[in-house]
Amino acid sequence: MSEAISCPICLAALQDVRAKPGEAVDCEACQQSFLMPAAHPHAESLGRATAPAESRISGAASGRGGRGVDAPLGRTGLLAAFLTAIFYAVVVGPLGETTFGALFGARGWVPYVISFLSMWSAVVLGWKYRALRRQYRSLEIDFLPTSVSPRITVANASRFSDHLQTLPPDLLQGFLVERLRQGLDHFQLRGDVGETVDHLRMQSEREEALVESSFTMLRVFIWAIPILGFIGTVIGIGQAVGGFSESVSAAADLDVMKDSIGSVTSGLGVAFDTTLLALVMSIFIMFPTSSLEKAEEGLLAQVDEVVQKTLIARLQEQSPEKVGEAADEALVERVADRLADRLLAALDRRSGGVE
Repeated sequence: MSEAISCPICLAALQDVRAKPGEAVDCEACQQSFLMPAAHPHAESLGRATAPAESRISGAASGRGGRGVDAPLGRTGLLAAFLTAIFYAVVVGPLGETTFGALFGARGWVPYVISFLSMWSAVVLGWKYRALRRQYRSLEIDFLPTSVSPRITVANASRFSDHLQTLPPDLLQGFLVERLRQGLDHFQLRGDVGETVDHLRMQSEREEALVESSFTMLRVFIWAIPILGFIGTVIGIGQAVGGFSESVSAAADLDVMKDSIGSVTSGLGVAFDTTLLALVMSIFIMFPTSSLEKAEEGLLAQVDEVVQKTLIARLQEQSPEKVGEAADEALVERVADRLADRLLAALDRRSGGVE
């Protein structure tokens, strides 16, 4: 058979799937395998809910990159360049004759690059910290109020999703709202609590990877700034040694050679100053980065707890009327089995008596 279905793991739409119920299907989007489901007993109700749920899923996927964990490099880079220019104009310029001014402005081009990368790192850290505080505050909000319904079923899941759509845009970009929305849409489409829990678990793993990847550029800055310091050292040493060689070749007496040696030691001091500046700036970036990464990991752990309490614990596959009907059907089946057993036993006794 060939039909269009959605992957129960990543919710990707799979077209022209040729598989029978119970056969394994490979999802090209998430590279996972799942069993081809049989026809859902509530296909008509699910069919009516599929369109709005899929539209919400596609909308969430289109905005997934702006959830506040990964600072935009373009905007932060422009802001860092502007702040670096202000720093050199307001601070370094007036202090040009001091040791501080000479360290940042009289050691070649390397200190300028180190200052720009350090400022860029500070802007990214500030951006991420501001977003992190906003997401921590969102943990205190009840996004799935019991006033809508104390239990979450396939029938009323869309009401909770519509409630989430009314939230302010800054809250819609948070981890918690995104997780709740993913769980509601998946439960509305599949109607299975176990599959919804598995999907939320995979969503949590994807968010952990997203948080880790959001620190990639900061790690690059922490690695690149000391390298720039060493490059400045090499450039300074090369210039000092080259100047000493020229002075020695043109020297006529010992006094000229002494002056050349003094220029070499001065050049070495300039060279080592760039390494000192780079190492100090990398330390100032390293500690806040480590603390912020730990805080974001703690945020994900708290999101898991909130989702467990407010969503997973309230999921119900069937309405109370359906549960009562299922219980009645099970009771009828048990009674019928007992009657059948007694009938067979009576037939056995009767056949034995005839013999």
